[in-house]
Amino acid sequence: MVATSAALVLLVLATTACLGYFVFTLAGLLPRRARLPLAPTHSFAILIPAHNEETGLPATLRSITELDYPEKLLRVWVVADNCTDGTASVPRAFGMRCIKRHDAEKRGKGYAVAFGLQSLLPDLPDIVLILDADCQLNALALRAMDAVFAAGADVVQAAVRSHNADDGPTGYVAAVGAAVDEAIAAGMDRFGQSVPLRGTGMAFRRHVLERVPWTAFGLVEDAEYSRQLQGAGVRVRHCRDAIVSSDSPSSWKVMGRQRRRWRTAGLLTSKPLGLALIAAAAAVAFACRFVWWPASLLLVTAAVYGRAAASVGLSWRRVGLLLKSPLVVLRLACVTLAGLVQKKPTTWQRTPRPGETGRRAA
Repeated sequence: MVATSAALVLLVLATTACLGYFVFTLAGLLPRRARLPLAPTHSFAILIPAHNEETGLPATLRSITELDYPEKLLRVWVVADNCTDGTASVPRAFGMRCIKRHDAEKRGKGYAVAFGLQSLLPDLPDIVLILDADCQLNALALRAMDAVFAAGADVVQAAVRSHNADDGPTGYVAAVGAAVDEAIAAGMDRFGQSVPLRGTGMAFRRHVLERVPWTAFGLVEDAEYSRQLQGAGVRVRHCRDAIVSSDSPSSWKVMGRQRRRWRTAGLLTSKPLGLALIAAAAAVAFACRFVWWPASLLLVTAAVYGRAAASVGLSWRRVGLLLKSPLVVLRLACVTLAGLVQKKPTTWQRTPRPGETGRRAA
């Protein structure tokens, strides 16, 4: 009796999580009416907070130079934040503006963003796009965002993708997870809901940033500012045609450190924890001789993640990485659960980029 009751409770919780993934993914796949091409109407300021990004920043700035958008409507501001390398010299080589920030006490991306906004908002751009220093934009990103803003949006989140799915099981899990997030965001937008900010590829009308000042200085500044926008009644729209791509951590050591910081955003944001819940519910339910309910949950979850894996691309190598993925997902779920009892991190640390050492990334 106790086991059956536990199975039912787990099945109800798992069904809630599973349906959330499935319904939003399905809604996101429905065709949308194509927007009419518009002549660009908004001026953009791209703000790039950069901490020791001398190596990766050139690729980011190069992608900006290749954007299909009028130069007169675009300015770039790089914040060289507490840098100990040559980051500040990179934007100057591209003819872009760089402002330096040094503050040993107030460290972290949130402070760099606030510092950059203080400098650029008096320049009166229509839109401010915040982009991480290790990310690249597709050529039509600003045109796609411009169309969404022209339709009345106040805040727009670009699609965020990982392009190093072949770099081991952790890289593959990150790429598929990003594809799931993108599909869910598209579905949420279809239902008229506000989508989560993703930390990069976030675009805001100037008046929003003036009305809701940036005071997100925590370890997950995007989630923090999302809550501030929600409290102010500001909806975040999704733009699937604006794509931000970057390399995800390809080693467990780096990904684990990143996710320990992300867990401060809360349990409900953890897909690995949701997958672990569904798997545990199915195991307990099968043991209690439930069949169709747990089997249906597993099939629906497989459909959601199978669709995401297909969008990332399939190959024999990726099939092998897929077979190794459950262990990575389980470890990520454990990291999230550990946050319930462990002291949450309070010090911001930059996620090391591929090929960097821990000292260089500090």
